[in-house]
Amino acid sequence: MTPKPADHFDERALVKGTMLRAHLSWATNRFGPGWEPVRERLSPQALALLSRSILATDWIPFSLLVEIDRALAASAGGDPEETWLALGRHSAALNLTGVYKSFISGEPHRFFERMTVLHHQFQTFGRSVYEKLGESSGRIRIENSTAYSQVYCISGRGYYEEALRLLRAPGPISVRETACSVSGDPACVFELSW
Repeated sequence: MTPKPADHFDERALVKGTMLRAHLSWATNRFGPGWEPVRERLSPQALALLSRSILATDWIPFSLLVEIDRALAASAGGDPEETWLALGRHSAALNLTGVYKSFISGEPHRFFERMTVLHHQFQTFGRSVYEKLGESSGRIRIENSTAYSQVYCISGRGYYEEALRLLRAPGPISVRETACSVSGDPACVFELSW
């Protein structure tokens, strides 16, 4: 049996509160405002984080975001990947139609190029590079990450899919992760086409 990919955390790896807020919004829609089935699966550190108001501008430990996302998937039941994809899609839908709606330019290449420039405004680890491959295809590479998780990569795939839908990409939309730091690759690589 092949061992499950391992997460790798760095205590300096942080993500913006806007990510966690979007995932908790999904949890409220799914489980109600108390998220009771989720809370019983969380560590004291995660519970302490959730006991206060999370601002979109707060920096949240990456490890706690992944822990909460794993608890959401376990509470939802079924294939955890479906929950993580849904979290990414919900995050894109919520953030790109709300406070970050100015990012939606109507042109996918421009959107993903802007996203790489703003990478460090949303997470403190890794470097994002976007490469246009064709009129309706591109590649995102997340390089030099000191922290990574299969959970984050899968939710990222959902985020990119929903972003393309919001950009009204003509489709069919396809987002595949072709390399991953979790598997020992030097970067997480996402191939996008629309």
